[in-house]
Formats: sequence, C-alpha cells, structure tokens
Amino acid sequence: MSSSPQPSYSGMHVKGGLLRTRFLFVVLNHGADTWARVLASLPDSERESLKEIGVDNWYPLATLDLVDRAIAEQLGDGDKEDEVFDRLGEFSATSSLSGPYSSLINPDVHSFLTQSAMIHHAYQDFGKASYSSLSDTSGLLTIQYEKAPPATFCVSGSSYFRHAVELCGARSARVTHTRCCARGDDACEFYFTWQP
Repeated sequence: MSSSPQPSYSGMHVKGGLLRTRFLFVVLNHGADTWARVLASLPDSERESLKEIGVDNWYPLATLDLVDRAIAEQLGDGDKEDEVFDRLGEFSATSSLSGPYSSLINPDVHSFLTQSAMIHHAYQDFGKASYSSLSDTSGLLTIQYEKAPPATFCVSGSSYFRHAVELCGARSARVTHTRCCARGDDACEFYFTWQP
C-alpha cells in the first residue's frame, strides 16, 4: 500500500484524537524510540504539527494517512501492513470507547451503530454516514464520500467497528467491507454480523 501515490485529500480533516491514538498505540506497544522514527520519516511540516497533538483540533486527513503509512513501514514488512492497520483500528476502539465516547457502549448493537453513524462528524468533517438494521444480528453502515479517503482509513475503520461491537458485548463479530470508494465504488459499505 505504501507505494501508491499520495493524494492531497484537500479539505478533508480528522480530529486530533485519531492521531493521539496512533501515538499511544506506538509508544505503549513499541516504545518512544519507534514513535521518534515514525516522526523522523515524515516531512518537516508534518513533524512540526505533531509535536503536540490537540485531541480536539482538526488535522488534515493527509496527515493521518502519512502517519498510518509511516507506522506500517516501521512495524510491518510489506505484506503485513494491513495487519498493522487492523491493530491500529482495534486499539483506537479500545482507547476512544473507554474515554470520551464510553457512553456509546451499548449491549444493543443496532443502537450503538446508529449512534456511531449520527456522531460521524464528531471525528471527521467529510462523508455522510447512515446505518440500517438487516436482522437481529446484522446491519449495514454506509458512508457516502464526495472524495474517496485512503484505503488505510477503511482498513483501520473496519477493525475499529468490529472491536467496538465486541466491546458492546457481542460475540463472533465480523465486518466485511463490501464496497469501498477507494476501489471505485460510489460509497463505502460495512456489513456487520455478530452473535448476541
């Protein structure tokens, strides 16, 4: 993934909380030296903006993408990059749902996913999310984007939601990324199944 050209994602922003979880993931699991290497691999302007990460500040999506790719480069080796994005998403769910969004945790998974779609704009200023229940133990989260976010965003997003559903108490949670704007589809779709 890291060999693909770097688009600008201009006008697309994420809350600093997403970058803060990247920092915590690296430092807590791999040490401050690894985070220093991640920062060292970034352009000067990006490094400067990440000296102090304000969780409520808005940052360009391109910055998050650069950080994710730099982390994958440090921790993965080519084929294993998706595993790194998967672990990032999982850690992000644990971190944010035990902190500012802990009140979202709900044994009613449909309610949790409906709320998640409703607060979509609390952590990214692009895309329009909606959720529909398909059965007692399945549902579909759809996000319409004017411009496709990076594929890395969807990989970590899928594992974020899978682990979040588990944190709600569901078992055998699975998320299938059935459609993706980064693959040329007109929307991103995440199909959920779980056991109560």
